[in-house]
Amino acid sequence: MPSLRRTMALTRYHLHKRNCVGIFPLLCAFLCGVLLTALIANTSPTCSPTGRVYDPENSYFLILLIVTAPENFERRSTIRETYLNLRPRMINESYQEELIHIPPLNERGHVQLESVATQRQLLGNYRAWQQKPIKNIKVINFKIKPLFAIGMYGQPKNVRRAIYEEQRVFGDILELEQLQDSYANLTAKVLYSMRKIDEKYDFKYLAKLDDDTYVKLDLLAEDLLSYYEKLHQVQQQQQQQKTDNHPNNNNHHKSAPLLELYWGYFRGAATIQKHGVWQETDYTLCDRYGPYALGGGYVLSKGLVSYIATYAEQLSLYKSEDIAVGTWLAPFRNIHRRHDVRFDTAWKARACKDYHMLLHKRTARHMRDLYAGELCTHEEDQPDGKPAALPKEYFYDWTQPPSSCCKTAV
Repeated sequence: MPSLRRTMALTRYHLHKRNCVGIFPLLCAFLCGVLLTALIANTSPTCSPTGRVYDPENSYFLILLIVTAPENFERRSTIRETYLNLRPRMINESYQEELIHIPPLNERGHVQLESVATQRQLLGNYRAWQQKPIKNIKVINFKIKPLFAIGMYGQPKNVRRAIYEEQRVFGDILELEQLQDSYANLTAKVLYSMRKIDEKYDFKYLAKLDDDTYVKLDLLAEDLLSYYEKLHQVQQQQQQQKTDNHPNNNNHHKSAPLLELYWGYFRGAATIQKHGVWQETDYTLCDRYGPYALGGGYVLSKGLVSYIATYAEQLSLYKSEDIAVGTWLAPFRNIHRRHDVRFDTAWKARACKDYHMLLHKRTARHMRDLYAGELCTHEEDQPDGKPAALPKEYFYDWTQPPSSCCKTAV
């Protein structure tokens, strides 16, 4: 037995010795390979990997695409100091069941959008939910990336230096080098921003915002996360029902197109602009614009952003970017066009309501007031404190043609 142990010990020693000696040439070969790879790579510095980047640093649940002008540094600073600090969170576990509605499909596979009665009920549920005690439950792995889109083409050197410095400090500027920043190029700006974002980032949803829109980001994030979770629960249940009802029929295992989200405050019946800066000469589809979410702020699911990005060079560049987006997405039957009166996103602020989640046409001071909990200081800036001719809130009646869509007051 002792001789066997000595033999095993000697065997281990010789194996170890042989392996150690063999490591040195392998290590040299490895280092030479690394050096050779580096030299070859440096001979072709213009080559770079293509396709979408999926590493964790570029993966987000929500992208905030904030359209801004180069000179609007104060607005960008205010946004960074206010609503971007509202951390995403889950607030009250009942939110998903009481406030999130996933519309069914009809027999032809078209989304059945919310009736006026359902929209009214959901708003009532939200107002009741606002009165409940808050349970602040932190959400894990919920990442949001803000990006301020700026056209860089033709910018003076001093402006470019200022923007590059801003990017160095904050890292949230989406530089569009081939685009001249102007109102006339707004549609192209949104279009190419989506294309650049789709190329670089992995995400679930994108919110397009103006830089004079204030977002209650904690509430928007809670709603969107609840929507995402409930959508997948419903889809799993539907797929399971199909499997249970037709276990041997492969045709029934084919899932319907995934439900895409287009969330905002919709408008129909808008007449085509014939004069002024928004004059439209290329819109020949109808004598009115099709339904679209107002441009102060709206949310798109990733599939819709990818579609727009893919066909960016073929899509018509209408004057108004929100009308353009609505037109580009008009043919799809699997889009949940979610009309939400909590989005105050028209060309002029509506009457102040505590249930508003997105608030357009707010100055930097108004944003700071909102962040501090003061909701209505924008109304105090009106003459005599009496705002006049404010846009009326309405529920969208999807059973009516667009010309009669928006007559049901909230």
